[in-house]
Amino acid sequence: MNKKKMEKDKKVDKAVDMSFPASDAPARGKATGTEPPARPVDRHAPAITKEEIEQARRGAGHKQGKR
Repeated sequence: MNKKKMEKDKKVDKAVDMSFPASDAPARGKATGTEPPARPVDRHAPAITKEEIEQARRGAGHKQGKR
């Protein structure tokens, strides 16, 4: 067994020990039930151009970086 798998197995074993005598196995991974997503699924990062970044960098109240 490789070290990564052994560490993962150790974590699962600890979670099982902490949940005993519960009837359900410890949850791993993503939510799989009927919970709504934490944020909108159609949410995307804003599209920002290089020019907009430069304008923001030079904007009032911003510290001027060394060139």
